[in-house]
Amino acid sequence: MKHIKIAVLNLGIAAFLAAGLISCERDSESVVPETPGAFDNGVFVCNEGPFQSGTGTVSFISRSTGIIYNDLFKTSNNLPLGNIVQSMTIFKGKAYIIVNNANRVEIVDIKTFKSVGFIEGLTLPRFFIGIAEGKAYVSCWDNKVAVLDLSSNTISARINVGTGPERMLKTGNLVFVANQGGFSIDSTITVIDALTNKFLSTLPVFSKPTGMVTDKNGKLWVLCSGKGFNGWPQPGDSEGHLLRINPADLSIEKNITFPDNSNHPDKLAINESGDVLYYIYKEGVYSFQIESETLRTSALISRSGYCYALDYDITAKCIYLSDPLDYVQNGWVFRYNPLTGKVIDSLKAGIIPTFFTFN
Repeated sequence: MKHIKIAVLNLGIAAFLAAGLISCERDSESVVPETPGAFDNGVFVCNEGPFQSGTGTVSFISRSTGIIYNDLFKTSNNLPLGNIVQSMTIFKGKAYIIVNNANRVEIVDIKTFKSVGFIEGLTLPRFFIGIAEGKAYVSCWDNKVAVLDLSSNTISARINVGTGPERMLKTGNLVFVANQGGFSIDSTITVIDALTNKFLSTLPVFSKPTGMVTDKNGKLWVLCSGKGFNGWPQPGDSEGHLLRINPADLSIEKNITFPDNSNHPDKLAINESGDVLYYIYKEGVYSFQIESETLRTSALISRSGYCYALDYDITAKCIYLSDPLDYVQNGWVFRYNPLTGKVIDSLKAGIIPTFFTFN
Protein backbone atom coordinates (compact mmCIF):
# COMPACT_ATOMS: atom_id res chain seq x y z
CA MET A 1 0.00 0.00 0.00
CA LYS A 2 1.57 3.26 -1.13
CA HIS A 3 0.77 6.57 0.51
CA ILE A 4 1.20 8.54 -2.72
CA LYS A 5 -0.50 6.97 -5.74
CA ILE A 6 0.99 8.17 -9.06
CA ALA A 7 -1.11 7.73 -12.19
CA VAL A 8 1.05 5.81 -14.62
CA LEU A 9 -1.52 4.45 -17.04
CA ASN A 10 0.04 5.91 -20.18
CA LEU A 11 3.54 4.86 -19.16
CA GLY A 12 2.37 1.35 -18.38
CA ILE A 13 0.65 0.95 -21.75
CA ALA A 14 3.65 2.34 -23.56
CA ALA A 15 5.98 -0.12 -21.86
CA PHE A 16 3.55 -2.93 -22.61
CA LEU A 17 3.49 -2.17 -26.32
CA ALA A 18 7.21 -1.44 -26.58
CA ALA A 19 8.12 -4.78 -25.07
CA GLY A 20 5.96 -6.63 -27.57
CA LEU A 21 3.90 -8.24 -24.86
CA ILE A 22 0.79 -8.67 -27.00
CA SER A 23 2.28 -11.78 -28.54
CA CYS A 24 3.06 -13.40 -25.18
CA GLU A 25 0.05 -12.38 -23.12
CA ARG A 26 -1.32 -15.38 -21.23
CA ASP A 27 -4.95 -16.36 -20.77
CA SER A 28 -6.96 -15.50 -17.67
CA GLU A 29 -9.90 -17.26 -16.06
CA SER A 30 -12.45 -16.19 -13.45
CA VAL A 31 -13.17 -19.74 -12.27
CA VAL A 32 -11.32 -21.91 -9.78
CA PRO A 33 -9.47 -24.85 -11.37
CA GLU A 34 -11.20 -28.08 -10.35
CA THR A 35 -8.31 -30.47 -10.99
CA PRO A 36 -7.11 -32.07 -7.71
CA GLY A 37 -3.82 -30.48 -6.68
CA ALA A 38 -4.35 -27.55 -9.06
CA PHE A 39 -2.74 -25.13 -6.60
CA ASP A 40 0.29 -27.35 -5.92
CA ASN A 41 2.47 -25.88 -8.65
CA GLY A 42 2.08 -22.18 -9.14
CA VAL A 43 2.21 -18.64 -7.87
CA PHE A 44 -0.41 -16.66 -5.98
CA VAL A 45 -0.74 -12.92 -6.52
CA CYS A 46 -2.17 -10.65 -3.84
CA ASN A 47 -4.05 -7.73 -5.38
CA GLU A 48 -4.67 -4.85 -2.96
CA GLY A 49 -7.92 -3.74 -4.56
CA PRO A 50 -9.22 -0.16 -4.79
CA PHE A 51 -7.60 2.11 -2.25
CA GLN A 52 -9.88 2.52 0.83
CA SER A 53 -12.89 1.01 -0.96
CA GLY A 54 -14.03 -2.22 -2.54
CA THR A 55 -12.18 -5.48 -1.99
CA GLY A 56 -8.79 -6.94 -2.70
CA THR A 57 -8.39 -10.29 -4.42
CA VAL A 58 -6.00 -13.20 -4.87
CA SER A 59 -5.00 -14.61 -8.26
CA PHE A 60 -3.26 -17.88 -9.08
CA ILE A 61 -0.82 -18.52 -11.94
CA SER A 62 -0.36 -22.14 -12.96
CA ARG A 63 3.23 -22.96 -13.84
CA SER A 64 2.14 -25.90 -16.00
CA THR A 65 -0.42 -24.06 -18.15
CA GLY A 66 0.54 -20.40 -17.80
CA ILE A 67 -3.12 -19.53 -17.12
CA ILE A 68 -3.97 -17.01 -14.42
CA TYR A 69 -7.11 -17.52 -12.33
CA ASN A 70 -8.43 -14.32 -10.77
CA ASP A 71 -10.53 -13.56 -7.67
CA LEU A 72 -10.06 -17.00 -6.11
CA PHE A 73 -11.50 -16.18 -2.70
CA LYS A 74 -14.83 -14.84 -3.92
CA THR A 75 -15.17 -17.65 -6.46
CA SER A 76 -14.41 -20.30 -3.83
CA ASN A 77 -16.38 -18.81 -0.93
CA ASN A 78 -18.98 -16.49 -2.50
CA LEU A 79 -17.69 -13.71 -0.27
CA PRO A 80 -15.45 -10.67 -0.82
CA LEU A 81 -12.01 -10.90 0.77
CA GLY A 82 -11.88 -7.32 2.06
CA ASN A 83 -9.77 -4.20 1.76
CA ILE A 84 -6.70 -4.06 1.42
CA VAL A 85 -5.10 -7.44 0.61
CA GLN A 86 -1.51 -6.88 1.70
CA SER A 87 0.25 -10.27 1.63
CA MET A 88 -0.21 -14.03 1.88
CA THR A 89 1.90 -16.81 3.41
CA ILE A 90 1.51 -20.58 3.09
CA PHE A 91 2.17 -22.41 6.35
CA LYS A 92 1.31 -25.97 7.38
CA GLY A 93 -1.17 -26.56 4.57
CA LYS A 94 -3.03 -23.29 4.99
CA ALA A 95 -2.75 -19.86 3.43
CA TYR A 96 -2.84 -16.87 5.77
CA ILE A 97 -4.04 -13.78 3.88
CA ILE A 98 -3.39 -10.41 5.48
CA VAL A 99 -6.29 -8.01 4.88
CA ASN A 100 -4.84 -4.73 6.03
CA ASN A 101 -7.71 -2.22 6.33
CA ALA A 102 -10.03 -4.94 7.61
CA ASN A 103 -7.59 -5.66 10.48
CA ARG A 104 -7.96 -9.35 9.76
CA VAL A 105 -6.14 -12.50 8.72
CA GLU A 106 -8.24 -14.75 6.50
CA ILE A 107 -7.30 -18.44 6.56
CA VAL A 108 -7.95 -20.78 3.64
CA ASP A 109 -7.20 -24.40 2.84
CA ILE A 110 -4.41 -24.21 0.28
CA LYS A 111 -5.79 -27.20 -1.66
CA THR A 112 -9.27 -25.74 -2.22
CA PHE A 113 -9.00 -22.06 -1.25
CA LYS A 114 -12.04 -22.57 0.95
CA SER A 115 -12.16 -20.42 4.08
CA VAL A 116 -11.36 -22.36 7.27
CA GLY A 117 -11.16 -19.51 9.75
CA PHE A 118 -9.94 -16.01 10.49
CA ILE A 119 -8.04 -14.00 13.09
CA GLU A 120 -9.20 -10.56 14.25
CA GLY A 121 -8.09 -8.01 16.83
CA LEU A 122 -5.10 -6.81 14.80
CA THR A 123 -4.24 -3.20 13.97
CA LEU A 124 -3.31 -2.64 10.32
CA PRO A 125 -1.56 -6.00 9.87
CA ARG A 126 1.14 -6.24 7.20
CA PHE A 127 2.99 -9.56 7.00
CA PHE A 128 2.78 -13.09 8.43
CA ILE A 129 5.60 -15.49 9.25
CA GLY A 130 5.26 -19.04 10.55
CA ILE A 131 7.44 -19.68 13.60
CA ALA A 132 6.70 -23.22 14.78
CA GLU A 133 3.88 -25.72 14.92
CA GLY A 134 0.86 -23.75 16.10
CA LYS A 135 2.65 -20.38 16.31
CA ALA A 136 3.15 -17.45 13.97
CA TYR A 137 3.93 -13.72 14.00
CA VAL A 138 2.13 -10.85 12.25
CA SER A 139 3.67 -7.39 11.96
CA CYS A 140 1.20 -4.59 12.67
CA TRP A 141 1.23 -0.82 12.39
CA ASP A 142 0.46 -0.33 16.07
CA ASN A 143 4.22 -0.88 16.37
CA LYS A 144 3.82 -4.43 17.59
CA VAL A 145 4.32 -7.96 16.37
CA ALA A 146 1.30 -10.07 17.26
CA VAL A 147 2.00 -13.63 18.40
CA LEU A 148 -0.67 -15.95 17.00
CA ASP A 149 -1.92 -19.21 18.50
CA LEU A 150 -2.84 -21.09 15.34
CA SER A 151 -4.63 -23.86 17.21
CA SER A 152 -7.30 -21.39 18.36
CA ASN A 153 -6.69 -18.61 15.81
CA THR A 154 -6.23 -16.06 18.56
CA ILE A 155 -3.60 -13.52 19.61
CA SER A 156 -1.60 -14.89 22.53
CA ALA A 157 0.84 -12.00 23.02
CA ARG A 158 2.16 -8.79 21.51
CA ILE A 159 5.81 -7.78 21.20
CA ASN A 160 6.84 -4.12 21.11
CA VAL A 161 8.98 -3.29 18.07
CA GLY A 162 9.83 -0.14 16.11
CA THR A 163 7.58 2.14 14.08
CA GLY A 164 5.67 0.64 11.17
CA PRO A 165 7.05 -2.92 11.19
CA GLU A 166 6.87 -4.64 7.83
CA ARG A 167 8.85 -7.64 6.55
CA MET A 168 10.06 -10.30 8.95
CA LEU A 169 12.72 -12.94 8.43
CA LYS A 170 13.57 -15.93 10.62
CA THR A 171 17.07 -17.35 10.78
CA GLY A 172 17.84 -19.91 13.48
CA ASN A 173 15.92 -18.89 16.59
CA LEU A 174 16.01 -15.20 15.71
CA VAL A 175 13.33 -13.17 13.94
CA PHE A 176 14.37 -9.90 12.33
CA VAL A 177 11.65 -7.26 11.94
CA ALA A 178 12.18 -4.39 9.49
CA ASN A 179 10.73 -1.19 10.99
CA GLN A 180 10.01 0.89 7.91
CA GLY A 181 8.15 3.68 9.67
CA GLY A 182 4.51 3.34 8.66
CA PHE A 183 3.22 6.86 8.11
CA SER A 184 6.57 8.27 9.24
CA ILE A 185 10.17 7.06 8.97
CA ASP A 186 12.07 4.47 11.00
CA SER A 187 15.58 3.18 10.51
CA THR A 188 15.84 0.13 12.75
CA ILE A 189 15.50 -3.65 12.80
CA THR A 190 14.07 -5.34 15.87
CA VAL A 191 15.52 -8.72 16.86
CA ILE A 192 13.19 -11.19 18.63
CA ASP A 193 13.90 -14.53 20.29
CA ALA A 194 11.45 -16.85 18.51
CA LEU A 195 11.59 -19.42 21.33
CA THR A 196 10.53 -17.04 24.10
CA ASN A 197 8.86 -14.23 22.08
CA LYS A 198 11.13 -11.80 23.87
CA PHE A 199 12.56 -8.58 22.46
CA LEU A 200 16.35 -8.96 22.26
CA SER A 201 17.74 -5.81 20.69
CA THR A 202 17.32 -2.97 18.23
CA LEU A 203 19.74 -2.83 15.33
CA PRO A 204 20.22 0.68 13.84
CA VAL A 205 20.38 0.65 10.03
CA PHE A 206 19.28 3.38 7.59
CA SER A 207 15.94 4.95 6.72
CA LYS A 208 13.09 2.68 5.58
CA PRO A 209 14.44 -0.89 5.62
CA THR A 210 12.24 -2.29 2.86
CA GLY A 211 13.58 -5.77 2.10
CA MET A 212 15.43 -8.63 3.80
CA VAL A 213 16.83 -11.93 2.50
CA THR A 214 19.47 -14.45 3.57
CA ASP A 215 22.15 -15.59 1.16
CA LYS A 216 23.87 -18.95 0.61
CA ASN A 217 26.32 -18.15 3.43
CA GLY A 218 23.60 -17.44 5.97
CA LYS A 219 24.24 -13.69 5.91
CA LEU A 220 21.35 -11.25 6.16
CA TRP A 221 20.96 -8.64 3.43
CA VAL A 222 18.87 -5.53 4.13
CA LEU A 223 17.82 -2.94 1.56
CA CYS A 224 17.08 0.51 2.98
CA SER A 225 15.18 2.80 0.63
CA GLY A 226 16.10 6.11 2.26
CA LYS A 227 13.79 9.04 2.98
CA GLY A 228 11.62 10.32 0.16
CA PHE A 229 9.50 9.14 -2.76
CA ASN A 230 10.69 8.35 -6.26
CA GLY A 231 9.73 11.17 -8.58
CA TRP A 232 8.95 13.51 -5.68
CA PRO A 233 12.35 14.80 -4.45
CA GLN A 234 12.11 16.92 -1.33
CA PRO A 235 14.59 18.61 1.00
CA GLY A 236 15.78 16.06 3.53
CA ASP A 237 15.63 13.09 1.18
CA SER A 238 18.37 10.55 1.82
CA GLU A 239 20.15 7.92 -0.23
CA GLY A 240 19.49 4.19 -0.08
CA HIS A 241 21.80 1.55 1.38
CA LEU A 242 22.38 -2.16 0.80
CA LEU A 243 23.69 -3.87 3.93
CA ARG A 244 25.13 -7.27 4.72
CA ILE A 245 24.63 -8.24 8.36
CA ASN A 246 26.10 -11.14 10.30
CA PRO A 247 23.13 -12.57 12.25
CA ALA A 248 25.49 -14.20 14.76
CA ASP A 249 26.75 -10.93 16.23
CA LEU A 250 24.50 -8.38 14.44
CA SER A 251 27.50 -6.61 12.94
CA ILE A 252 27.18 -4.74 9.64
CA GLU A 253 29.83 -6.34 7.45
CA LYS A 254 29.11 -4.43 4.25
CA ASN A 255 27.46 -1.07 3.58
CA ILE A 256 26.99 -0.12 -0.05
CA THR A 257 25.59 3.38 -0.58
CA PHE A 258 23.38 4.33 -3.52
CA PRO A 259 24.70 7.27 -5.52
CA ASP A 260 21.98 9.91 -4.98
CA ASN A 261 19.08 10.82 -2.73
CA SER A 262 16.41 11.31 -5.41
CA ASN A 263 16.14 7.67 -6.52
CA HIS A 264 15.15 5.17 -3.85
CA PRO A 265 15.71 1.40 -4.14
CA ASP A 266 12.76 -0.78 -3.20
CA LYS A 267 11.92 -4.45 -2.52
CA LEU A 268 14.58 -7.20 -2.40
CA ALA A 269 14.66 -10.73 -3.79
CA ILE A 270 17.30 -13.44 -4.16
CA ASN A 271 17.83 -16.25 -6.66
CA GLU A 272 17.70 -20.01 -6.10
CA SER A 273 21.47 -20.22 -5.56
CA GLY A 274 21.46 -17.53 -2.90
CA ASP A 275 24.15 -15.49 -4.62
CA VAL A 276 22.33 -12.86 -6.72
CA LEU A 277 20.07 -10.13 -5.33
CA TYR A 278 17.41 -8.22 -7.26
CA TYR A 279 15.84 -4.87 -6.39
CA ILE A 280 13.71 -2.16 -7.98
CA TYR A 281 15.57 1.05 -8.83
CA LYS A 282 15.29 3.84 -11.40
CA GLU A 283 12.29 2.46 -13.33
CA GLY A 284 13.71 -1.02 -13.60
CA VAL A 285 15.17 -4.03 -11.84
CA TYR A 286 18.86 -4.29 -10.99
CA SER A 287 20.91 -7.33 -10.02
CA PHE A 288 23.77 -7.56 -7.53
CA GLN A 289 26.28 -10.39 -7.02
CA ILE A 290 26.72 -10.91 -3.27
CA GLU A 291 30.53 -10.85 -3.56
CA SER A 292 30.50 -7.49 -5.36
CA GLU A 293 31.66 -4.28 -3.71
CA THR A 294 29.88 -1.87 -6.05
CA LEU A 295 26.41 -1.48 -7.51
CA ARG A 296 25.66 -2.03 -11.19
CA THR A 297 25.08 1.15 -13.15
CA SER A 298 22.79 -0.44 -15.75
CA ALA A 299 19.46 -2.17 -15.19
CA LEU A 300 18.88 -5.85 -15.83
CA ILE A 301 15.25 -5.00 -16.68
CA SER A 302 14.41 -1.53 -18.00
CA ARG A 303 10.82 -0.28 -18.04
CA SER A 304 9.16 3.08 -18.58
CA GLY A 305 6.13 1.78 -16.64
CA TYR A 306 5.95 1.55 -12.87
CA CYS A 307 7.58 -1.32 -10.98
CA TYR A 308 5.52 -2.20 -7.91
CA ALA A 309 5.93 -5.79 -6.62
CA LEU A 310 9.08 -7.86 -7.09
CA ASP A 311 10.05 -11.42 -6.22
CA TYR A 312 11.91 -14.45 -7.55
CA ASP A 313 10.44 -17.88 -8.29
CA ILE A 314 13.14 -20.39 -7.30
CA THR A 315 11.18 -23.26 -8.87
CA ALA A 316 10.71 -21.76 -12.34
CA LYS A 317 13.89 -19.66 -12.02
CA CYS A 318 12.34 -16.39 -13.15
CA ILE A 319 11.73 -12.87 -11.87
CA TYR A 320 8.19 -11.70 -11.09
CA LEU A 321 7.36 -8.02 -11.43
CA SER A 322 4.06 -6.13 -11.36
CA ASP A 323 2.75 -2.84 -12.74
CA PRO A 324 -0.43 -1.39 -11.13
CA LEU A 325 -1.03 0.93 -14.11
CA ASP A 326 -3.36 3.65 -12.81
CA TYR A 327 -4.33 1.87 -9.52
CA VAL A 328 -7.93 1.64 -10.78
CA GLN A 329 -7.94 -0.94 -13.54
CA ASN A 330 -6.49 -4.45 -13.27
CA GLY A 331 -2.69 -4.48 -13.21
CA TRP A 332 -0.12 -6.58 -15.02
CA VAL A 333 2.23 -9.30 -13.82
CA PHE A 334 5.38 -9.86 -15.88
CA ARG A 335 7.82 -12.76 -15.80
CA TYR A 336 11.44 -12.20 -16.82
CA ASN A 337 14.50 -14.29 -17.57
CA PRO A 338 16.94 -13.50 -14.70
CA LEU A 339 20.02 -13.93 -16.91
CA THR A 340 19.00 -11.82 -19.91
CA GLY A 341 16.33 -9.58 -18.42
CA LYS A 342 14.05 -10.46 -21.34
CA VAL A 343 10.31 -10.74 -20.74
CA ILE A 344 8.91 -14.29 -20.79
CA ASP A 345 5.20 -13.45 -20.70
CA SER A 346 2.60 -11.16 -19.16
CA LEU A 347 -0.60 -11.82 -17.25
CA LYS A 348 -3.52 -9.58 -16.29
CA ALA A 349 -4.11 -9.88 -12.53
CA GLY A 350 -6.36 -7.86 -10.19
CA ILE A 351 -6.29 -4.24 -9.08
CA ILE A 352 -2.83 -3.27 -7.74
CA PRO A 353 -0.90 -6.59 -7.73
CA THR A 354 1.30 -6.15 -4.67
CA PHE A 355 2.70 -9.48 -3.42
CA PHE A 356 3.72 -12.90 -4.77
CA THR A 357 3.45 -16.21 -2.90
CA PHE A 358 5.15 -19.28 -4.38
CA ASN A 359 3.79 -22.80 -3.89
